[in-house]
Amino acid sequence: MPHTADRPNVFLSFSGNDRDSARLLAKEFGARGFDAFVDELSIAPGADLLLAINRGIDESDYFVLLWSRHTLDRKWVAAEWTAALARDLDQRRCFLFVVRLDDTPLPTLLAPRKYLDADDDLVAVADALAAVWRRDSGVGTPVLPPPGQSAVSGPTITVYVRNRALAVAHAVKVPAATTGRSLKNLVRLALALPDQETKFDGAVGIRFGYELLRGEERIPDDMAAVAGLADGDTVDLEVRMESFGPDGTFAKSAFRQDSSGGLPPEMVQRLVRSAFDHLIPRQRRPR
Repeated sequence: MPHTADRPNVFLSFSGNDRDSARLLAKEFGARGFDAFVDELSIAPGADLLLAINRGIDESDYFVLLWSRHTLDRKWVAAEWTAALARDLDQRRCFLFVVRLDDTPLPTLLAPRKYLDADDDLVAVADALAAVWRRDSGVGTPVLPPPGQSAVSGPTITVYVRNRALAVAHAVKVPAATTGRSLKNLVRLALALPDQETKFDGAVGIRFGYELLRGEERIPDDMAAVAGLADGDTVDLEVRMESFGPDGTFAKSAFRQDSSGGLPPEMVQRLVRSAFDHLIPRQRRPR
């Protein structure tokens, strides 16, 4: 199916034995506003197969691997998903998604990743993936997996933690019922938020403090329960900065793209970039 500018594109990787499942999933994605790249439908007769597949992966917004007993030892499929995994890791984004068509174990590199079990219901798979992709796009910034997400026991919800200054959000799993202090602690752990960043053997630097907001309202640490926090909600992360030099503390400010505190702007940019580089999405390389 040809890709159109206003519809996200999904690359489907699969074994030839699972072609019927790929066709059905492509049809279901199409009905939900997503164009699907399926080799037989998307590659023109006579086109260079390798170049067409490479272009299809490169131009796709999402990559879905259909995994089954038929996929084992398929070199073409392995080449496709390893390329997708490399892009996923390089750009620090959620690009590769796995759908298991049967109970065949995943390769070691894919085993830690989240996957969906089809259970012979590809309509439900299409619903679930489309819902996640729409929800991510509705946040208004790129959505990345958190770098340090730890296991959370009991019922959980996914909260988008957005920082407007960094122009990024992270999907963080938290307990379905959580306090203000617990929410902040989970966010700090999941995003590996630093207490400070220094240069010149600690002579100059920035100390960081953090607040979470819903709308314009700060979520206080002593809130017994964050009322009404639901799956898919967005909270904003505000970063407070206190810069210091050889003579001690000399400026406090909220981090914004143009904030500088008491240090030269270029020094602030270096310190902030160093402190939060692990959270910033990487740009795609020009094709």
